[in-house]
Amino acid sequence: MNWDAIGAIGETLGAVAVFVTLGYLAVQVRYARSEARRAISQGRNEAIRDLFGKQMNERVVHATVKAHQAMDVPPPDYPAELMAQGGLTQEEALTVHSLQAAWWTFRLYMINYVDELPDSERRNFDRSIAVNYGRPGVARRFYEAMRPHTHPDVVRYIEDVINRSQRGMP
Repeated sequence: MNWDAIGAIGETLGAVAVFVTLGYLAVQVRYARSEARRAISQGRNEAIRDLFGKQMNERVVHATVKAHQAMDVPPPDYPAELMAQGGLTQEEALTVHSLQAAWWTFRLYMINYVDELPDSERRNFDRSIAVNYGRPGVARRFYEAMRPHTHPDVVRYIEDVINRSQRGMP
């Protein structure tokens, strides 16, 4: 073998190494971008849940109701329904609404990453969806109010979980 052949083999191996490195970097960039998107989504979700938690504070609810009444602002549809059908005060209805909204926000976030959950956690998560949104009650009515404004993929996931639960399937 002469030096030209050895040099050609070296150049070929170098080119292959460059392509492998570029492929590895592309995978790493994609992973980093995915993780950054996930971190942003998680931060947003935590902030929203925190805000809903603050809205359940008795003083905040009282001040909100007082401000709405002073400005002649009717309660949103879901709290108004709780007031009309459940006999709740506006403060109680807004508290229930905030709690349901916090759970809804949590579940929306989790549905995006449900495939990454261990099997036992996913079963528990799906069971909580079936129990809360598959049976009559406050959470089911909240889901029905939110369904028209929710991404169709999320609605399909929830409906599938509810249907599997009603058929006795895990």
